[in-house]
Amino acid sequence: MNNNYLIVAENIGYKINENKLFHNLSFDVAEGEALHICGDNGSGKSTLIRIILGITKQTKGNIKNNSSHGITYLGHKNAIKNYLTLEDNILLMELNDKEELNKYIEILNLRKYMDVIAANLSFGQQKKLALLRIFLNNSDLIILDEPFVGLDIETQDILSEFLNNQLKMNKSIIYTSHISCQIESKILKIN
Repeated sequence: MNNNYLIVAENIGYKINENKLFHNLSFDVAEGEALHICGDNGSGKSTLIRIILGITKQTKGNIKNNSSHGITYLGHKNAIKNYLTLEDNILLMELNDKEELNKYIEILNLRKYMDVIAANLSFGQQKKLALLRIFLNNSDLIILDEPFVGLDIETQDILSEFLNNQLKMNKSIIYTSHISCQIESKILKIN
C-alpha cells in the first residue's frame, strides 16, 4: 500500500450557526486511491469537498493537502459560459493537448455541436463539455461532486473507465455520487 498521502483530515467538523453539519471526520487519501463520500442530501458532502479544496474553512479539526501537481475539480455547476459556443468554451479551458482533446471530443460525440451556443445544449451535452477538463487534467488529485448526474449510461461507463485508469497512473480521486459506479473506492459515510 502506498503511503504518500495527498489529503489527510483529522477530526474535521463544520457547523452552521450552532447546528453541526458533521463532526469528527477523519480520513486520508493516498496516491492511487479513490474516496467516495456518501450521505443523504443535506448531510454536508459538498461542504466537505469545499473544505478539502480550501474554499470553505472547517470549524474544527485539521486538513492537510500534499498535492504537488494541483487539483482538478468539477462541481455541481459545470463552470461553462452559456452565452458562448461549445468551441469557445473549450478555448477558454486552455487545454493544451490538442490530440487528446480531439480524441475526447469524438468519444463524447461533441464534434457536431462545436458552433452551438452552450445554453442550447442539453444538460448532458453541457456536462460532457465540462468533463473535458477532467479528461485532460494534469493534476495528481481529481475532485468530483456528483459527476455522473445527467450522463447517459455510455458516458457514465466512459467516465468510470477513465477514472479507474487515472488511479492506475497513481492519481487520487475524491468524489460524491448517488449513482452507482464501478470505481474501487474507500467509503466515507457522512450522517
